[in-house]
Amino acid sequence: MSEYRFRIGTAVMCNLGEFGWRLGRIIALNYREDSWPEGQLAPYQVALDFDYSLIYVPKDDDRFCRKATDEDVKISSRSDALAEYNPRKVDNEIISDGSEPDSNLCCPDDSSPLQYRSYRKGRSHCCNDCPKNWLYAELYSEHYRCADRNNLKISHHKINLGTFKLGESLNYEPDGFLQNKIGFMQAPTLVRLPPGVIFSDDGGLAGEIAYDPHRDSEYDVNFVAASSYQWNDESIGLIRLEIHFTVNDNKPPNNFDELAFEKRQDDARSSASKILESLNKTWTSWEQRQLNNQTTCERMLDDLSSLRELVELHPRLDNGKWWGHLGGYHMNVHKLLENTLFECELYLGYALTFGNENVRFYAEQNLKGCYQKRLLEAARFMWYDGIELILQNQWSAAIEIFRSAYAKKEGWGWAVNYGDIWLGEAVALIMNGVEKGISTTNLEELEWFNKANKLVEDAVLRAKNSGVFGPEGHPWISEVSTALESIANLISNCKDISSWLDEFSSRTVYWCSQVLAGVFPFPPRERTRLASESFLIENLPGFNLLQN
Repeated sequence: MSEYRFRIGTAVMCNLGEFGWRLGRIIALNYREDSWPEGQLAPYQVALDFDYSLIYVPKDDDRFCRKATDEDVKISSRSDALAEYNPRKVDNEIISDGSEPDSNLCCPDDSSPLQYRSYRKGRSHCCNDCPKNWLYAELYSEHYRCADRNNLKISHHKINLGTFKLGESLNYEPDGFLQNKIGFMQAPTLVRLPPGVIFSDDGGLAGEIAYDPHRDSEYDVNFVAASSYQWNDESIGLIRLEIHFTVNDNKPPNNFDELAFEKRQDDARSSASKILESLNKTWTSWEQRQLNNQTTCERMLDDLSSLRELVELHPRLDNGKWWGHLGGYHMNVHKLLENTLFECELYLGYALTFGNENVRFYAEQNLKGCYQKRLLEAARFMWYDGIELILQNQWSAAIEIFRSAYAKKEGWGWAVNYGDIWLGEAVALIMNGVEKGISTTNLEELEWFNKANKLVEDAVLRAKNSGVFGPEGHPWISEVSTALESIANLISNCKDISSWLDEFSSRTVYWCSQVLAGVFPFPPRERTRLASESFLIENLPGFNLLQN
């Protein structure tokens, strides 16, 4: 018992195989059943939250159960990150959202085009700076929680429209609270509406309820939309609109061919499965070093393009499962430095809108990694900003942005792997310290020198551990390390450093230029996007008129 990872009462996530991971709480240790051989024990018995059923965990291993995170608990407790949430205790500690009161949120003039990658500046908790640009993941994912992270007020507005039958008209005009409020087409969960019902930007619903072959004869509609149009109004903030109603008598009309519909679904599912098989095969070949990066990316992007076209034709296939796969597999090519994080977030976030529990959990597990990739991307592009500040001799500003950049992911960035961000701060510290003048020969009194030296030592170790460089090490790191030794000798012996400064300044300009040009050992320049963000958004299924 003393060797078990968890104690009674611990909230854990349990792997239920094809049913996915489920939240539960450990209620017993050393569980056994009467039919088991003598001496056979399961480390834990768990009561699952969603239906209170009892299960046992066969091994004390992360493959079977792991400690629940704050996000896991929230995913289990509410339908999306904007829904109301009552904090609960886990292991006797109150789970808090961790939001901070300060924020850098701002929106440009309304005539400005939407910016979907301002998170690369590292502001606003790596959410895009303007809430009007937030898409599904930023609004609804428990791993992004952009409204919560930026301490935005959320106004909840719930409407219950009652019960409707197939063929009846539904007309909901915005009520008093919604009067003169717009922006609800930002990221609505349109897929949850019955075919034939149109949602408008002012929050209204209208249309005649048509047959939905994807649903039972009676079903509930829990439609959600959000508007951030008045995000900076402290009395309103972001509005989460929830409309509930029930549809009865959802039966196929006489002219609807159910067999043909099912065949189309089966054919689409079969095609999607084959594409997924091809994606897995390509990725496995890359892992086994049978394919290079370029060929791997080309093959996977071709398959992902085919999968995107397929799910655009059959958007409701398997309750959004394939949208989740479309987003998840874009992460693979992003790892190979393709500029596809937007696709990952867009399609995984869109999968959340289906409201299917298993699809949502799959999407959220991938979105956890996506948010971490945001931090890495922010670190990389903040590093670039700092390098440009060095070229402008703005040492203090460069130091500040480098520190903020490496705080994102402990000195790492997207393809920035060798301590480069630490090195950037070291160079800025050296230039700043030298230009301010040196009035002592005692190196211990030079704070900038000691900080720079420590940063360079960390960078040397990071680069060495990478195994990429030979005995001479990372070229710029090695140069700066040698330069520090030289200036230490000059300062200690009270010698003139002007020639040293000229040489160091010249080499700094050279290396900064190499960074921005994307020359090895620095990451290559960002690849051009294959499709614009606006194009991808526009090609998502719009009004809910399709029966596919």
